[in-house]
Amino acid sequence: MKFKIFSLLLASGLILAACGNDDSDDKKDNKGAEKTEQKTQDDNKDDMDDSNNDKDSNDDQTSDDQNANKSTTNTVKWNDVKVFPEEAVKEAQNEAKGELKDLSFEKEAGDWSYKVELIDGSNENKVLINADDKSVANVENETEDDDDNDQTFKLSDVAKFEDVLKVAQDKAKGDLKEWSLSEDDGKLVYSIDLKEGNKDTTEFKIDAKSKEILEQEQD
Repeated sequence: MKFKIFSLLLASGLILAACGNDDSDDKKDNKGAEKTEQKTQDDNKDDMDDSNNDKDSNDDQTSDDQNANKSTTNTVKWNDVKVFPEEAVKEAQNEAKGELKDLSFEKEAGDWSYKVELIDGSNENKVLINADDKSVANVENETEDDDDNDQTFKLSDVAKFEDVLKVAQDKAKGDLKEWSLSEDDGKLVYSIDLKEGNKDTTEFKIDAKSKEILEQEQD
């Protein structure tokens, strides 16, 4: 009888031990599955972070490229300009009478152009000349006020623009954004704006006869 009871107890212990092992194995399997799932989630998160970082980097690069392209379209290399200042003034004086009061070069309505201001008595004529083909883009006529400065000059009286531009570009890198030639405080002055890429514009005021730099600043 005692032997039977002992046998039953032994069998019960073995069964309980087996069940315990199964539970332990199930827990290990569950923990392993949880770790695998967590690792997968972490990997997916890392992939999403990498993807977002790549997107941000691409967006930054696109923005830089767009700014660079914009900057390039707003400047020009002087060697690429087809019409010289002397030709623009001559073409303007063929279109309207007057002596030269002011000459400027800038981008106007998408085209690089010369704006030539001529004085004819009390009349002021403004002629816009295309810098690619010398065509007359626009002509404006108005009566000048008596208190306006009507000092006129000839281009032969001042240094050539390309020589003055070289003085500026020896001090600051950059392509041409705009320039003008006019009277300032009793003397003829070239105002020149240079810009390199996305950097600030460097502005010069240079004596039109001596080529001395009067002012230089960044904007």
